[in-house]
Amino acid sequence: MRLWFGLLLATIFALGCHPQPQKPAPGEVPPLPPASGTAVGYLVDASGELQLHDDQLTKLKEIDASLAAENGQIDAQLRQVEKPVPEEQLSPQAQKAGVQPQRYNNAPGASTIQTNDSMKLRKLRDQNDRDALKKAFALLDAEQLKKAKQILAERGVQVPGEAKQETTHSEDDGKPLPGMEP
Repeated sequence: MRLWFGLLLATIFALGCHPQPQKPAPGEVPPLPPASGTAVGYLVDASGELQLHDDQLTKLKEIDASLAAENGQIDAQLRQVEKPVPEEQLSPQAQKAGVQPQRYNNAPGASTIQTNDSMKLRKLRDQNDRDALKKAFALLDAEQLKKAKQILAERGVQVPGEAKQETTHSEDDGKPLPGMEP
């Protein structure tokens, strides 16, 4: 009897310890960026949803490859031009006095010094994206175009000819969760 009870408890424990994989809800945006790293790449990745024909998909892949090459050159130049802000080192006297070091944002590109040249390069990259999307949109029919704009908008890509989406902020942004207050 104890053996059966022990096996039952072990089975329940084993099943409870292995969480089931989470599947995205229908219509939920996948969290990954496009395979190529470009805005047109989102359209290539969503070819099934857009019901693209083979010739449309081939042309979109060509536009995507061309855009990735152009933007790759610009990104290489940006890496050379934009240098990270040097992290300030505290002197031993300041450390003894209890001075806290300034916070440093380690996110890629967040703590870089932007120059006029880097801003021009970023504008050129944005213009390349807009031009490539216009070429891609010319390949799509009306229904595909509507879906494509929706897909891009859901992923935060500014659609050429559309008004820029404003980011919404909640009053609760920055507030700790209940029970997590300092």
